[in-house]
Amino acid sequence: MVITALLQVSVLDYFKIFGVKPDFLLILVVLASLSFELKWSLGLSILAGILKDVFGANMFGINILLFSLWNFIIKKLSKNITLDNDLVRILLVFVIAIFNNIIIRVIFLFLGRSISWGMTLRIISLEPIYTALVAPLVFKVTKLNTYL
Repeated sequence: MVITALLQVSVLDYFKIFGVKPDFLLILVVLASLSFELKWSLGLSILAGILKDVFGANMFGINILLFSLWNFIIKKLSKNITLDNDLVRILLVFVIAIFNNIIIRVIFLFLGRSISWGMTLRIISLEPIYTALVAPLVFKVTKLNTYL
């Protein structure tokens, strides 16, 4: 997680498309939620949230809460539907990334920390697509299939 967080704020800046980059920490939260028991996946989700809050520009605590929320939602979903198909996991990453970005932008709006509508729309629309497109690579590198 720490290495991923450092990569997120350094190397991934070279891979920005229209000012956005994939959210590898969010992908790892999904991966942890699919791969580990609740206490371990929750711990990893909290750690990912702490790292994203420390290294990011968001207010401290937002990502801790959201990543924990996504962990619980994925755990609940995995009891009701099968999440072992690559396409389903990619779609899951995409949907969570959209909701994560929308919730953060709404919180910022209520706190008076607004960004331009153009940048907000780019973040909400392009970042989830970019994140979902690189998710299979992360799943392959971390060998998700060996855990499921």
